[in-house]
Amino acid sequence: MKKNTVIFRNLTVKFGQKIILNKLNFSFNSSSSVCVIGEGSSGKTTILKSLIGLVPIYKGEIKINGCKIDKFNCTKVFPHLNKFGVVFQKDALFDSLTVWQNIMFKKLNLGISKKELIYQSNKLLEKVGLDSSVSHMYPSELSGGMKKRVAISRAFSDAPNYLILDEPTAGLDPVKTNKIFKIIKELSNNSDVSIFAITSDVKSALKYFDQLLFLKSNKIEWLGKAKEAKKSKNLSLKEILKRA
Repeated sequence: MKKNTVIFRNLTVKFGQKIILNKLNFSFNSSSSVCVIGEGSSGKTTILKSLIGLVPIYKGEIKINGCKIDKFNCTKVFPHLNKFGVVFQKDALFDSLTVWQNIMFKKLNLGISKKELIYQSNKLLEKVGLDSSVSHMYPSELSGGMKKRVAISRAFSDAPNYLILDEPTAGLDPVKTNKIFKIIKELSNNSDVSIFAITSDVKSALKYFDQLLFLKSNKIEWLGKAKEAKKSKNLSLKEILKRA
């Protein structure tokens, strides 16, 4: 199967006169998972938003499986964006919909029977360690960890090529954090999906991801294999790892 490939070339994002991302160059594919770490306001979330078309590109380009996105066409709706599964920092579940409706949201108006949608939803819930009895509950009835699992199920509901994670364990205790990252890793290992995440949890980034990208002052300060990060002589990287 062909690998999904994303290439950032001199990506620059600017809001007004302020440069948020400055000439970023890196790539990733479905053979490895990438996690972005960095200080607050270093541009982590902006990378994610530029990738899924939520912020305009000032200079440079992003190539997604050969399809180029730059300042001239970044407002277009590309077919490949339907192949992104996104887990938002605050889950972004619809309060008025049940769990199964949240998970199968993209398919609710496609003429598929309710019975089939609930069946597909239950299969996804099973993969993240939740019982089918959860499917008829509402988000307000779920714990923080359960909401994260439902959000992951929704992200996988349409067989995405890319799984984008925005602080997927924000607000969770260490035990639940480990569970969520283990679920994500297992799902990615069993499917041909490219994982791109941002997190403030440096310890988990080192443990659960293949590649690490460290942003500082809106530029890439360090990029390499997560298992080699602790061996790096980069002083800024050493400092942020020391706090983990």
